[in-house]
Amino acid sequence: MSLQFISFVEKPKAHKSQIWSVRWSPSGNVVASGGLDNEIKIWEAQSGEHYRTLEGHILAVTGLDINPTGKVLISISFDNTIKRWDILEGNLINDIETKPGEVCCGQYNKDGNYFATASQHGTIDLRKDSNLEEIVATYTSEGKYGLCCRFSPDNKILALGTDNDKIYLFDVESAKVLHKLTGHSGNPIRCLDFTPDGKHLISGSDDETINIYDVKHGNQISKCTGHEGYVMCVAAASDNKHFVSGSTDCKIKLWQLPEKNEKTQVVDTIEEHKETVSCISWSPDGDKFVVGTDNLLLKWYCVAK
Repeated sequence: MSLQFISFVEKPKAHKSQIWSVRWSPSGNVVASGGLDNEIKIWEAQSGEHYRTLEGHILAVTGLDINPTGKVLISISFDNTIKRWDILEGNLINDIETKPGEVCCGQYNKDGNYFATASQHGTIDLRKDSNLEEIVATYTSEGKYGLCCRFSPDNKILALGTDNDKIYLFDVESAKVLHKLTGHSGNPIRCLDFTPDGKHLISGSDDETINIYDVKHGNQISKCTGHEGYVMCVAAASDNKHFVSGSTDCKIKLWQLPEKNEKTQVVDTIEEHKETVSCISWSPDGDKFVVGTDNLLLKWYCVAK
């Protein structure tokens, strides 16, 4: 299959420092980005026009997510706070203080009523969106540091990537470990994403590879090689057939997921960036994505016609 992506919007100085997180709203109307400049910026999704800046963090914004309605954003920062924002009005709804290392990253569940946060202690806390201080469940791994966490699309599984090569799949209701996945040569797991049908989990690691796992059976079905640096981000497309990855090698790769015993194929490689590609997010319709880089750049891509 031949599929190529071309850039259609570019923001060269989107932030004052490295961009560490980007999220295309599930409602499709805005893109949010967060960086080491402590700021969150909201952009019109199609044109890339700057919509507003959310200020309040005093240290780097390390993660953010938008609820399914596209109206509320949660941000996580090195300043040990979690903040909830009204995107449309630009107001801070509320925030909570956390202990150092208690929250490193997070994600909304599909319904938007819970928010999961991973910690440097190798745990995930499940918090109520309406009251982030209320932890309704804790999921504990053997890892020292939780670097990434993801809900499965049906909200039944939580995945945790740790610094010691292991990925844990937890049953959300019982908090039991369903599978403990390995295969990254002892290296940290930087990023995770489920395919929209929930059948596969994609992981990226400091070992410069990407693994594809069968979620139901807990086995690795493919290893993807081609990056020449840490894999910092992976994001599955809505068609359940493709995903993109970004790396410290400054490249973006578009992959086709394997069918049966086939290998995962690289469909396209974008080599125009000069710094680390640190974050990627697809549009809800799956024909566009946006990336953030260490040289302050936000760039939008679409399928070449």
